[in-house]
Amino acid sequence: MNSLIFPELFVLLLLLLWPLTASTSMSAPADASIPRGQQEQKQLLKDDSWGNQLPDMLVAYYRQHGVHSLMLVVCRGDIDAARLHALLQHFMAHNIYVQLWTEQCLNDLRHVGNETDTPEAPPPRSFQADNETHWELAFVLPALNYKLGILLLQFNSSCALNLLRWSAATEHNYFTTNRYWLLLTQDLQELQLLEDAEIFLPPDSEVRVLWHATSQPFNATLLDVYKVAAWKPLKRRLVGHRLRNPRHMVHALQHFGSAITYRQNLEGIVFNTAIVIAFPDLFTDIEDLSLRHIDTISKVNHRLMLELAVRLNMSYNTYQTVNYGWRQPNGSFDGLMGRFQRYELDFAQLGIFMRLDRIALCDFVAETYRVRAGIMFRQPPLSAVANIFSMPFQQDVWISILVLLIVTMLVMLLEMFFSPHTHNMSYLDSVNFVFGAMCQQGFYVNVSNRSARIIVFTTFVAAVFLFTSFSANIVALLQSPSDAIQSLGDLGQSPLEIGVQDTQYNKIYFTESTDPVTKSLYHKKIASKGDFVYMRPVLGMEKMRTGLFAYQVELQAGYQIVSDTFSEPEKCGLMELEPFQLPMLAVPTRKNFPYKELFRRQIRWQREISLVNREERKWIPQKPKCESGVGGFVSIGLTECRYAFGIFGCGAALSFGVFLIELIRKHSHGIYTFVRGYKHTLH
Repeated sequence: MNSLIFPELFVLLLLLLWPLTASTSMSAPADASIPRGQQEQKQLLKDDSWGNQLPDMLVAYYRQHGVHSLMLVVCRGDIDAARLHALLQHFMAHNIYVQLWTEQCLNDLRHVGNETDTPEAPPPRSFQADNETHWELAFVLPALNYKLGILLLQFNSSCALNLLRWSAATEHNYFTTNRYWLLLTQDLQELQLLEDAEIFLPPDSEVRVLWHATSQPFNATLLDVYKVAAWKPLKRRLVGHRLRNPRHMVHALQHFGSAITYRQNLEGIVFNTAIVIAFPDLFTDIEDLSLRHIDTISKVNHRLMLELAVRLNMSYNTYQTVNYGWRQPNGSFDGLMGRFQRYELDFAQLGIFMRLDRIALCDFVAETYRVRAGIMFRQPPLSAVANIFSMPFQQDVWISILVLLIVTMLVMLLEMFFSPHTHNMSYLDSVNFVFGAMCQQGFYVNVSNRSARIIVFTTFVAAVFLFTSFSANIVALLQSPSDAIQSLGDLGQSPLEIGVQDTQYNKIYFTESTDPVTKSLYHKKIASKGDFVYMRPVLGMEKMRTGLFAYQVELQAGYQIVSDTFSEPEKCGLMELEPFQLPMLAVPTRKNFPYKELFRRQIRWQREISLVNREERKWIPQKPKCESGVGGFVSIGLTECRYAFGIFGCGAALSFGVFLIELIRKHSHGIYTFVRGYKHTLH
């Protein structure tokens, strides 16, 4: 239907076929492509009652709206062919490309299919054909991302009225903000035809009626028309009066401004809406600030939707659901999205995640907030991920201590070897002396000579300073969190267990993630544990506070619980990692909702005046600050003592091994005799 006709061929076909429109028809609408600069249009317009004024005003009208593509609909066969030809040439001369629709083109259904843009949620059909006043048309407009003008030369015929009813049907809704309809008339009484309840010109529409005189001097009147609802009367507003040239038209449009600014009173009409209460057992009231972390999404959007109702003078018939709606195995949706799929709702009183599978069921008018979900955890203590007994001193200090031990043992051995005094100790006792001094255990031998006493004294004084520094650092390290976990990969390799907030989107987004690190973490620490990892935020955050545990949670809910239940030292060392990025929240409406632009502008206005920001600060807690620093009482557990127990175990094992060797050595002769006698008995 969108074939392109060269200029000469188009003019020839138009002149030949136009007088025969009562008995002939075109198989498809023609795209008129008449190039600019054709001089013959001046002669055609010279004798026309329109003159150049009406075509120039039409060009000015569409140029003012930024329209460069136009559909010209001609439902009457009594329009002069020369006048139509001149009008087409005039549009094309000003770079406005025209597609011509005649009555025959509208009724030609041979190239029209039954496909719908929303196969997963086909809209209910409100247009009922009776083949008298209502009949199917080939007028099908796809979703557009550019501006389109639609010019209806006469709208008082049954063909034109049927086209308007067809375009206003729920399954079509061709009266949108990017389609600029202009209805020409020579009798303002014809406006009564638009009072038809089936011709719904919604507040989102751009429909104007241009009345023009049939005689000289030429003048025109431009009216803006719309309806608050299909059953409401037609509303009219004067855009311009006594317009005689394009300059008058441009001035009138500039002075009028945006039509939707005059349409903010919906006169108390009621919309079917819904709200999601995901935790009905914990929910108390939509305005309860003491439980900000319960159903935060519904609460933070509530005030915005109330303000929207006040601004637009409308009310809600609200349904409550417990689920935002996710795809089921049979292809249908449950919860909120299921109601949209069945066209039970007009819009929702909250924002939901913008997902591709939801875009097939609803339209999103404006974004509101961003929800962050992350894995919250406290950095494990240093004692859990490192040997804190080796950390108080740097490597060169440990080497110096080792050198000190060796030098002290050598000095003690030299003193024992060359001293004129007799010592009641062996040479190996010098090793026990050095290690006893370093561990503040004293020495069991009474040294009598002065030189040996000086060695003992200086060794114990040096050991006191070293031991004091070591102990002080150990106390600080026991209270210090580590920085061992900085990424999801580190978390997967850490000893921390993981829990997940019991929400449906957590299960879905983990399984849908394509990030290899996130998938590895999910399969290793979440999927392998079954349903036990899914828990309520209060339980998950308590396990995180008291043990080596990480919890995937909506961060605003986690922050609220941290502020309420964590002590000041426990707030330090809190970290979060986001395994996936959640999409923005946006207000959904049903498909072909005729108030989308009106709602969009109001919600954007709320953002501009910081009402959205105010509600965010009110309902979404911020991350608690660590104001006291690290410190406080820390209980020492087996984890912190594992290296001490390891040394004790190694010493006990070594001692037992030496004891066995000594025992065998002492009784070696008896053992030898026993074995020899046993062998003799066998032979």
